[in-house]
Amino acid sequence: MIGPRRVLPAAALLAVALSGAASCSGDNPATDFCTGYGDAMHGLVAAARQYPMNPANFTATYKSTMDNIGKVRAKAPDERLRSAFDRSMFTFSVFDNEASLADLLSRADFSTNAVILTCAEYGLDITV
Repeated sequence: MIGPRRVLPAAALLAVALSGAASCSGDNPATDFCTGYGDAMHGLVAAARQYPMNPANFTATYKSTMDNIGKVRAKAPDERLRSAFDRSMFTFSVFDNEASLADLLSRADFSTNAVILTCAEYGLDITV
């Protein structure tokens, strides 16, 4: 018969082993896409908030972000995330000048952003 002192450490060891195996095999396919989008938008918002002091930095950051944003979209593992991405990127097509776009981005509440909401459905909390 196994005493209680031997059962508890064995049970704890088994629980740790199983949780480690579960975390290794349960990679979230949306992680790369969601973090890439969050990082891109975070950099853009940070530059937008500095627009009055440094408009050239916003211009450079915006250009770089837009040049590389297709790579972020390509990481979307399914149509749901690609569609959310397309809806959120529509915002960038309606501005005719950077000052207005920077103003919007510096004040935007990203909690209602399509990508942020969809990533949350995948269990990923993305902050901008």
